[in-house]
Amino acid sequence: MHGDDSLFDALVIGAGPAGVSAALRLQQLGYRILLIERSAAWPRPQVGEALTPGVRNIIDLLDANDALAAVPHVAHVGSRVLWRSREPDLLPQSGSAIVDRGCFDAALLALAQGRGIELEQPARLLHVAGTAGDWRVSLLCGEARCRQVRVRFILEASGRSAATGIRCAPRLAALWAEVDKSALAALGGSTQVEALEHGWLWAACLPGQRYRLMLVCDPQAARQAEPSGPEARLRAACASSQLLRVAAGLPLLGAVQMCAATPYLAPDSWQDGRLKLGDAAFALDPVSSSGVEKAMRFSLQAAVAVHTVLGNDGHALARRFFEGRLVEACARHAHWTEAYYAQAWCADLPFWQARARAEADGDGAVRPDLLGALSTERARLAAYQPPELKPLAALNPALPLRLHGAAALVQLPCVVDDRVTLHTAFDHPHLERPLAFLENEALFPHLARLAQPLPLAQLLQMLSACMPTHKAQRIAAWLWQRGLLESVG
Repeated sequence: MHGDDSLFDALVIGAGPAGVSAALRLQQLGYRILLIERSAAWPRPQVGEALTPGVRNIIDLLDANDALAAVPHVAHVGSRVLWRSREPDLLPQSGSAIVDRGCFDAALLALAQGRGIELEQPARLLHVAGTAGDWRVSLLCGEARCRQVRVRFILEASGRSAATGIRCAPRLAALWAEVDKSALAALGGSTQVEALEHGWLWAACLPGQRYRLMLVCDPQAARQAEPSGPEARLRAACASSQLLRVAAGLPLLGAVQMCAATPYLAPDSWQDGRLKLGDAAFALDPVSSSGVEKAMRFSLQAAVAVHTVLGNDGHALARRFFEGRLVEACARHAHWTEAYYAQAWCADLPFWQARARAEADGDGAVRPDLLGALSTERARLAAYQPPELKPLAALNPALPLRLHGAAALVQLPCVVDDRVTLHTAFDHPHLERPLAFLENEALFPHLARLAQPLPLAQLLQMLSACMPTHKAQRIAAWLWQRGLLESVG
């Protein structure tokens, strides 16, 4: 397909971190990519400025360290968090950073262009015809130029749509504005997080002379409590706080901005030959500040699914992997945020109670299978209790070992050599998720022999035949300490 300029392996719609991450990864895997972005003004204004430590691994994989080295950022210098009580906790540096998101997005896009990924900007999709694997796409490029291309796969990363599908929690809105940070010198540059009766505040230094103030609240309740408008609501929240009361009357550097912040999952994220990324696929509660990282990481997983399909290695398996990772990301984040909301000093108030016991809402049974999978995964996480580790001294090498009676063998989609493959794994109440690999080593078919008792020395000999002895010993110890193996006799 690479002989004609109008033929591409993938069309990526949207040049934010999710779209560009997918484009860069697919190009690394050998594909020809066309990237389009509808916004002529670039970079666009952004809400999320925080990058959690896990972004570093993604940047390493994309070989983007040099491109992003000059992006202005402020290293996280610690936080004052008023959440569990009416007294603030001082949290140390976490390894995260506050970046200039516009510069971050621009640097990623420049990297993609520098590596030969073709960009049309501004451009938008006019029409799609054809079938999966052979899409015929009409684009409007600039103000009047039309372009026809053929693509094998379409990836949509164009942001949140009005129809959000499955809501993972009650509605949220974010309101934010910026002030001159010199007026808040008393805060020492630290991030401020505070739970209020009807929402919570987040504030942090941005690169340059700016300090961002953000209120996250229930949009309907906020309008009823303070109908005068977003600025009045943000100022009222600061005035009622302990940590940010000094900011309530400061002049703002521009108008207050507002956007939806409800966590959700788009049920149509996978269609034959088309999928969604980033905010087009899912959004997380902003309380964790990990939205950018999760969107970029999910794009890498989506690239693996696309690579699997384009390599004719299994459409159904790729879809199962893609939707499984989508459900897992949303379920795990919802589980964490429920617990975090439940810890607030004001957890008995309606705003907090609704989010500490949230249920996914399908808005009319759209994709009941996906909604059911989300509910099942959340129930599993809620029931999980970390096992009490058994001391290694209690392992009697004279007694044979076998898989614990509660272990169940399952078939699990896994990533091997950048493609989705099906591997035998085992599930157990002591595991958060089924386990197929440990320390990058496949556990099966080796452990399948432990359905019957096997002496420890024979188990170690069997594992050492395909991995270093010290790793075989660590794996056997890890499984035994967590009760996944049991002694017989």
